[in-house]
Amino acid sequence: MSTIFKLIVISFLCIISFETSAQKAQATIEDFFKNPKFSNLQLSPNGKYLAVLSPINERKNIVILETDGLKNAKPITKFDDQDINSFSWANDDEIVFTLDSDGNEAFSLYKINVNAKRARVIELVGSKVGSSGIRSASIVHMLPNDPEHIIIQYNGRNIKAPDLYKLPLNSKWDRKRERNFKMDILAKNPGDFQGWLLDHDGEVRIAVSINALKGKLHYKNKGEKEFRVLREYDLDEESISPLAFDFDNKTLFVASNIDRDTLAIYHFYPDKNELGELIFGMPEVDVSNLMLSTKRKKLIGVSYLDEYREVVYFDKETAEMMASLESAFKNKVISVVSRSEDEVLNIVYVGSDTDPGHYYLFDKVKNTLKSLVSPMDWLDKSQLSPMKPIRFTSRDGLTLRGYLTIPKGSKGKKLPLIVNPHGGPYGIRDTWGYNPETQFFASRGYATVQVNFRGSGGYGRKFQQAGYGGKWGAEMQNDLTDTVKYLVSEGIADPKKVCIYGSSYGGYATMAGLTFTPELYKCGINYVGITDVSLLFDSLPKHWEPQRETLKKQIGDPNDKALMKKMSPLYHVDKIVAPLMIVQGAKDPRVVKKHAINLRDALEERGITLSDDEWIMKENEGHGFQKEENKIELYTKIERFLAKHLQ
Repeated sequence: MSTIFKLIVISFLCIISFETSAQKAQATIEDFFKNPKFSNLQLSPNGKYLAVLSPINERKNIVILETDGLKNAKPITKFDDQDINSFSWANDDEIVFTLDSDGNEAFSLYKINVNAKRARVIELVGSKVGSSGIRSASIVHMLPNDPEHIIIQYNGRNIKAPDLYKLPLNSKWDRKRERNFKMDILAKNPGDFQGWLLDHDGEVRIAVSINALKGKLHYKNKGEKEFRVLREYDLDEESISPLAFDFDNKTLFVASNIDRDTLAIYHFYPDKNELGELIFGMPEVDVSNLMLSTKRKKLIGVSYLDEYREVVYFDKETAEMMASLESAFKNKVISVVSRSEDEVLNIVYVGSDTDPGHYYLFDKVKNTLKSLVSPMDWLDKSQLSPMKPIRFTSRDGLTLRGYLTIPKGSKGKKLPLIVNPHGGPYGIRDTWGYNPETQFFASRGYATVQVNFRGSGGYGRKFQQAGYGGKWGAEMQNDLTDTVKYLVSEGIADPKKVCIYGSSYGGYATMAGLTFTPELYKCGINYVGITDVSLLFDSLPKHWEPQRETLKKQIGDPNDKALMKKMSPLYHVDKIVAPLMIVQGAKDPRVVKKHAINLRDALEERGITLSDDEWIMKENEGHGFQKEENKIELYTKIERFLAKHLQ
């Protein structure tokens, strides 16, 4: 394929700016945190339409337009209270989407016919939050060969054990009886099934169960009614995780760490209960992402995260297509995010750490690349700061990796530093790419470090398990301390100007930093963070109960009161000397608001009263702020807080 493209540049739902001023003003908070003009671009199966999420009524709503000529754009939803979380084309005429309610993670499922004269939103499956727990729906399979149905997961029968249902699209939810009478149960959860896998015909063939610390891989042949157990394993030991069926609907693609530390891609033969040949693996990082061509019925590649996103192609046609795209966009991350059913039309995303991205439409037959949209075209990319991978050794010999963003134009020495630990913490890791928070901090003169401390995912079983068993506030926190000391020793960070900021587990790490190493930090921002580890277990959402034993193994036994008190920053507030900001969503089902309230009350008992800039409790948010106005208010107050304590 030629490496020279015919570039057709067009305007799409936006106004192109021709500003040529020599120096632009500093980017505003709104520039970084208002909703992108466009996100989640998806082609209809026949490629005739393009659907996007775009801000209508200051909320993310669905807009569609014709792909040919990119004309007749129209919003088909107009919600003004909630953002649409995600959507998918069910067929050429209908889109299904999910909607939350102020962050409580009770997702209802809806559909809309894009070609109807009066497009009307129809509720397919409702959600509910009550004393019995959270009932919520999610899409499992779109059934491309059956455009009138989709497969969903819903925990209406048993809050702790969601079942699989075949859902007709010509149905609706009866709110009075809290049922969809046309919804047929496809697979009943016996109580411990945590995941399902369907073959390419939409038949349920695989289930994974977890009971205490034991896992089982269940399988059934086509047409069989009952599952049989293929494998039993300890969750902390070697395992096989099913990813997808090959297109013979017999062989499986799996991720496994049998006889190795990191996950790798293998074939697996269920009829023989045998792990087959290695397809691809890496010695230092996990590999578990497949790239499949449904049209050509083949595995075309795998992707994985090392310092950067890496892709290996097994298919010559795909490799040549991507090589052509890469030649047109040097030093950019390029990925196909949507394609038509015949795979002729492809939505291509192009971006980097200093580029929030641009979308293109690539036609494989015509070999043309049309410019579509820049989601955040108001940002001046020349002002954005590079994110650089870092690697160093912890005090006990572990190799730690992460990313450092230094303000562009600075000398990179003696900088005020923000330590930004990720959430999770297990199975999660920070990655390279455009990040509005780190870019915002850099624009205000702060360096930001994001380290993948022990317990993080992606670096193999041993590295993740190095964070198990009472390591919160201890060895895991030591990794953050060692990160600061490393950057100080390199002359990058000013030891007198270090702040720690994180959300969820990162919020816990913030409080652990302020209580267990108070001499290290000048200030801290706790965003929906855990302050009392025993409360985390006591308030566990009921649909998370099957994970309780796993969490006990990972975090520590909640019945060990001494350990819980030792790990919990709430019981060590007397050690806090640095200014603190607390941010919480009142409807957070994961880290309930009592974590924040108890911490505030404990501070007040010591005579410390938080100002309006230091205490943010939003009644219409959950585990992290989603609404644009709340995000802008949050970062406005963060900006003032940091300016007061780090400059």
